[in-house]
Amino acid sequence: MANKALLISSRKSFLEHFAGLLVINRFSIQKTADFESWYQNPEKFEFDICFVDNPDRIFNYELFFNYINRRHPQSIVVNVGDESSIKSYNHNLLFGADAISDSIGMESFIKNMGVFLKRANTRTELAAMLIHDIRSPLNSLIAYIQLLLNNTFGELNEGQQNMLEKAMVLGDQTLDMLEDMNEVYKSEQFAFTLEKETFRISRVIEQAMLNLWVQADQKDIKIKKELSDKFPLIKGDAFQIQRVFVNLIENAIKYSPEGSQIVISAAQKDKRMAEFSICDNGGGIPEDKLKSIFQKSYRINDTASFQKGHGLGLYICKLIIKAHNGTIEAINNDVGGVTFRFAIPIQSPGK
Repeated sequence: MANKALLISSRKSFLEHFAGLLVINRFSIQKTADFESWYQNPEKFEFDICFVDNPDRIFNYELFFNYINRRHPQSIVVNVGDESSIKSYNHNLLFGADAISDSIGMESFIKNMGVFLKRANTRTELAAMLIHDIRSPLNSLIAYIQLLLNNTFGELNEGQQNMLEKAMVLGDQTLDMLEDMNEVYKSEQFAFTLEKETFRISRVIEQAMLNLWVQADQKDIKIKKELSDKFPLIKGDAFQIQRVFVNLIENAIKYSPEGSQIVISAAQKDKRMAEFSICDNGGGIPEDKLKSIFQKSYRINDTASFQKGHGLGLYICKLIIKAHNGTIEAINNDVGGVTFRFAIPIQSPGK
């Protein structure tokens, strides 16, 4: 797949100069006349590197970076014009060139490319380690289940057969999730590829609950769903949203006491977004840790009574929700636990 470049300029000479350089280096190119043109429909522009024609120092970098930090955080941006216009922007992959013919300052280039390569290498190494260390024992576990299903060690009754078949399905789903995680860490943009559709959120929640009913039943935990039959349709990737519910409900089950209740509720936040909540009473999280639990591999101090946020589960939830242009947060609730809330888009009327 070719690298993607975006050129933002109304000058023919600018477009011809950089288009020529990029084509030689096998980039696919998109062009737009100015910032306002880009801002009208930013999602149609995908890029690995962007050249901004900014001689008059009027380009709106604040809005630009607000967007690309969410959608294209690994993209390189080159400001062509007055370099002092970008001094105040703390963006590791922003470079300045004073004119079309100028080269990027080598000191700045080396510094920022060092950050880029370090991040890229870290992601690649972590992905390889995760896939190797988790997939191998999981494959072995599935193989053992298959031996039991084949009656290798004796006949199974109907109930045992049914449970093992469900375990096989969950094992296969977990392997699929590992492959998706690998794609996340290999991706230069840190973004999920979404397969968007219009769907009813009730079936997604029900499937997530079905996947976790054994875990909940073992602790005699009741999962209550508060959702209107007339709730608006959701626009997004149903499988990825199901993963969010599975991760958050599983997290709630793990830290809730036996015989307790988990409540899943939904509300229409505004004309564009729906908000979902998963509420448990499994003990709170220190207030100063609440914003940190969505970080990759974040761990609350081992001495804490409850250690929510272990590993990658909440981090993956954040990636999925951000890929849907939504938001996610955790708050301590008034029933002695934690409520996870996230907002995602609903289907626009008439579409």
